[in-house]
Amino acid sequence: MSTTPTPQPRLGDLAAAAKSDRNRAVDAYRALAMVVVAIGHWAAVAVTTDADGDIVAGNALGDDPSLAWLTWIFQVMPLFFVVGGFASAMSLDAHTRAGTGRPADWIAGRLRRMVAPTAVLAGTWAVLLVGGVVTGAQGLVGLGVVAAAIPLWFLANYTIDTAFAPYLLPRFRRRPVGVAGGLLTVFATVETLHFVGVPIIGHLNWVIGWLLFQVAGFAWRDELLPTSRRLVAVAGLLWCAALAAVHLGPWPAAMVHFPGLDHSPTHPPSVALVLFGAAYSATAIALAPLVTRWLAANRRAWSLVVAGNAVSMSVYLWHMTAMIGAGLVFYAFGWLPTATVGEAAWWLQKAPLMLTALVLLVALVAVVARHEQRALLAPTTPWTGGAGSMIATAAAVSTALKLWSTSSPVTAAVGLAALLALWHLVLRREPTSIEAEVA
Repeated sequence: MSTTPTPQPRLGDLAAAAKSDRNRAVDAYRALAMVVVAIGHWAAVAVTTDADGDIVAGNALGDDPSLAWLTWIFQVMPLFFVVGGFASAMSLDAHTRAGTGRPADWIAGRLRRMVAPTAVLAGTWAVLLVGGVVTGAQGLVGLGVVAAAIPLWFLANYTIDTAFAPYLLPRFRRRPVGVAGGLLTVFATVETLHFVGVPIIGHLNWVIGWLLFQVAGFAWRDELLPTSRRLVAVAGLLWCAALAAVHLGPWPAAMVHFPGLDHSPTHPPSVALVLFGAAYSATAIALAPLVTRWLAANRRAWSLVVAGNAVSMSVYLWHMTAMIGAGLVFYAFGWLPTATVGEAAWWLQKAPLMLTALVLLVALVAVVARHEQRALLAPTTPWTGGAGSMIATAAAVSTALKLWSTSSPVTAAVGLAALLALWHLVLRREPTSIEAEVA
């Protein structure tokens, strides 16, 4: 028995289908965050040539710490985790109402949506790495493998938080203050122990720190947060606390990690980052009603938001690959910036590099976005194992992404290979012909 494929909905249809009470700010923040991440990473790249003409790549923040103020604009990951918590709560509510499966099935569906387009990036760099080994350019390609995965530390943490969401959300709804307070207490305790030199313990806050923002998203979804002027006042107090933390406390002003930084704000998340992220997110949530009303009244802007969300994962995954391509072009023509990092001349020299990266990213997204959209529209297939095996798989994916995003080309190659193996051997599962006919 054959079936006629269901045509994919057009962006205009998706935009028009939005319900009148939809929190459109959530969609806007999610799409905008990926653009801001790309611009922020491009701005932080400091690539030039040394006296021998070889490429030298670094982080602009390490060369000019006075640029740390830029991270207070471009560090949007806390808000993205808040938005992710809001979206996960919505999705889980729909999953529960539909009675379509177990929590493990929901996690598997979300994980497949994230890993499917990531596997395309991994496969591309795996081919490039093999080509580098064959041609003797494995050192240069290895550096590219590392650079391409710079943003993936976020996806590693997001994977774990997503896996915990079906189990954490009902507990939060039963005891919102207790769950939020308990996580905050554990987080602060771990940070204190980390500061006094207790080994390994600090790594717990890789999970707990980002879970705090996911729980804030749950609270936003359930309308448990202050509103209107009270939320504005709370945001103001949080901004004051964040400023006090970096001026009076031991934490640096930068809100992103870079090599050589004492008390990294994100590796793992610090108290300063939590305060900053809470202030940033509270400000965005306070503005959300205005953003939603404006998007509801402006069809063109809303269509742009819908279009942005349809390719946001592709933008996130491929923006550093685009910058690598732009850097190679500029290296070939001798156009890489030569001015002192942070000076006006450096920014002027770097602007064409960033513009070229943008052109390449648009071209890449045009090619790869179909994999993201196919994953978003793919039918849900149940997870064949239990909850334990699903959590273990999520942890394995997270570990593979962490390995890929390290600074060692060898370790990165191991993580890349592990991610591809997990996708093709564990996560990827197409419906059988019988299942397709039933569907």
